[in-house]
Amino acid sequence: VYHIKSFLLANGFTETQDTLVVLTDDQRDPNYLPTKMNIMNAMGWLSRGAQPGDILFWHFSGHGAQEPDKDGTEEDGMNETIVPLDFKTAGQIPDNDIFRALVQPLPSGVRLTAIMDCCHSGTGLDLPWTYQHGRSQRIFREDTNPFHSLGDVQLFSGCEDDQTSADTQRYGRASGAMTDAFIAALRERPNHTYYTFLDAIHRNLRQNGHSQRPQLTASQNFSLERPFSMFDVLPNHNPYIGQQFRRKLKPARAGNPNFGMGGVGG
Repeated sequence: VYHIKSFLLANGFTETQDTLVVLTDDQRDPNYLPTKMNIMNAMGWLSRGAQPGDILFWHFSGHGAQEPDKDGTEEDGMNETIVPLDFKTAGQIPDNDIFRALVQPLPSGVRLTAIMDCCHSGTGLDLPWTYQHGRSQRIFREDTNPFHSLGDVQLFSGCEDDQTSADTQRYGRASGAMTDAFIAALRERPNHTYYTFLDAIHRNLRQNGHSQRPQLTASQNFSLERPFSMFDVLPNHNPYIGQQFRRKLKPARAGNPNFGMGGVGG
């Protein structure tokens, strides 16, 4: 969290009471601990009142897990979740709730870049377009039951939905491997396209011994030849806004509550 905060402040973002909120488990003020209520309130603060031209950034580094999807909309039958500090009493935060708080309220002309550096984070914002990265194709694939919205939202997740995400150490502090790779890729070359940026993130993770496969999901379909910038805004191109139900999918039998096991910073 502190690593990404320093990076943002060095790259055009500002730190005031009105522009930046940080929740960490070492805070003395209970209003800035990453409890479920504080996380939900912070996401609402970020999206509430957003206007065309606004540039937003959201970063989560912590534990992630999965729960069975009872609505029948998820491809893998699971809801991806993030795990707040008080999860034992308040519960986890599923991707549906994150989407409603953070993504759905944004109007066309607003840009939100998000990083989820946690286990099972591949589709952690429930965005409808998933980047398919292979030898024969590099395209966005639409979900079976997509929920389309107006804003320009992109999620760089630390791993695919069925994977865990690794921790690293930076200057004596824990840091997520995805966070480090994201920052290293931009410092390596500031004028990336999405193609080259994603390749650089993959390469950085491999060079540092991490097997996780980071994933890009988006609210808008666009060409991967698009230059990458956190300050570039794509107007809404989705012809239909809202949830589309095309096929009911079976929920998984059980979730994956094994967050934070061993040395994994999921």
